[in-house]
Amino acid sequence: MSVNGTKRRKPGRKTIKRRRIIISWLFTGLFLMLFYIIFCAFIGSKHFYANTSINGIDVSGLTSVEASELVKNDFDYKYKDVSVIVMLKDIEYRIQITDALNMNILDVVERSLDRSHGFFGRGFNYIKSLFVDSSYDAKPFISNKKAIIDAISNSGINDVANSGEKPYEVKDGIIYITKGKGGYEVNIDNLTMQIESIIINDNFDEKINCPLKYSDIDIQSIYDDIYVEPANPTLDPDNDYAVVDARKGVSFDMKEAKKLIDAAGDDDIVKIPLIYTEPDITTAQYKELLYRDILGSFTTSVSGSDNRKNNVRLASEYCDGTVIMPGGAFSFNNTVGERTIDRGFMAAPSYVNGESVDEVGGGICQVSSTLYNACLYANLYINERHCHPHESSYVNAGFDATVSWGGPDYVFTNNTNYPIKISSLYDGSNLYCVIYGTKESEFYVELSSETLSVTEYETKYEDDDTLEEGKEEVEVRGINGFTVQTYRKVYDAEGNVIYNEPESISAYSKQDELIKVGTKKKKKPKKDKTEAESTTEEPESTTEGTTESTEESTTEKASEDTN
Repeated sequence: MSVNGTKRRKPGRKTIKRRRIIISWLFTGLFLMLFYIIFCAFIGSKHFYANTSINGIDVSGLTSVEASELVKNDFDYKYKDVSVIVMLKDIEYRIQITDALNMNILDVVERSLDRSHGFFGRGFNYIKSLFVDSSYDAKPFISNKKAIIDAISNSGINDVANSGEKPYEVKDGIIYITKGKGGYEVNIDNLTMQIESIIINDNFDEKINCPLKYSDIDIQSIYDDIYVEPANPTLDPDNDYAVVDARKGVSFDMKEAKKLIDAAGDDDIVKIPLIYTEPDITTAQYKELLYRDILGSFTTSVSGSDNRKNNVRLASEYCDGTVIMPGGAFSFNNTVGERTIDRGFMAAPSYVNGESVDEVGGGICQVSSTLYNACLYANLYINERHCHPHESSYVNAGFDATVSWGGPDYVFTNNTNYPIKISSLYDGSNLYCVIYGTKESEFYVELSSETLSVTEYETKYEDDDTLEEGKEEVEVRGINGFTVQTYRKVYDAEGNVIYNEPESISAYSKQDELIKVGTKKKKKPKKDKTEAESTTEEPESTTEGTTESTEESTTEKASEDTN
């Protein structure tokens, strides 16, 4: 048969044989490949091969979980505290990089398992493990590059680099700067790469010479370094209120300095004049002004029991010498502290829930009240003040200040521009409170009050079978309740009113009077025998005698021995 007139030739015997061989090899190759794939799948990826060790510990045939448990102790011991040593100016800086590493032993072991258990490499590696030992090192790997950068920053090495030789010199009030020669700092990117290399190579004993990079002049950095804010003298509360000297301010004109640097050429020396600012007041002047003036004072007469007088003395001593800085607040409770027997306070009459009872520390309200009036005359700002339940005798109504530990407090603020000091003295009869400070201008204060309302007390009677009929005794003295508005008026040296505002309102409670009425029957007098015989048999008649004068028994005047 022919196609297009051409006769087809039949393949020769050799050609057919060659084709058969090729096809045979192809089928054999395909079979072996299929067999290898099945073999790799059969081996799986869950167990380490035979003759395999991690960190020198045999893990043959173990899963990653089993292997990690086996090598955990060795891993933890070796990598418990991972750090890199960086050298700068012959000083070693140890940079802790633990937070940058994955220290989970299971993750590390699984990475070792994955390296030898790639799907198409399993069969070869399995067969190889039957004849050759395989060893892996379990070591942490980088999981957080940012943590390396943070560790470098936290080590303080960059601060040391920045604190090296300053790119300027100060002499005779002039800053000398060489154009183009700024400071230097740590090259963070370069150092991070070197630390990464150490981690990858597990060579933590290697020391790194800190890479540095140099910068041009940073005029803002120089300004921040040079600048000193002027400061007036003051007192140091942490050093027994010692005087802190005034400080001269130092700066320079940033805008002009930038112009000079921009106009200069490389290696040119730029001269920038410093600007000095004097404080508002010198240290010597400040010392002369300290506590120079009496801002306000007040005196009260102290009466009552010896215990009460002891409490007044003790509270006065706690307040004496207290210094309050400008803007600072004084708390009576915080200054005097808790009133306890151990601290020397004694039981004396005091108001508790409106009733007069003996309480440890009773009477100290006279100190807070006297101090309150001194503060008013000193024209200080009053933050907190409370009145007693009833009017006190040692100050006028509306000008008392009751206090109680854990309860009402007396608080005022030093609203002057200078420190103030409290002088408080009890001389056995009188209590003196003086506020010392500095008057920037003369003033004086007038205090006044106005009664807004009065609530009269009621008289109540109560039978008493211990008193004879016809007798009465006053058990509780009646006290009218009333409300008082106080005022503070401040004048300047010429007598002009510079402040005139209501100060506070005090509401005092009434106390009803209680009178005990006797109900006890009188006993009839007995007659002797001769008198009885001489009397007639007419009905006995008696004449009512005059009763005795009623003895008044009243409670102590509330304002005498209570707070």
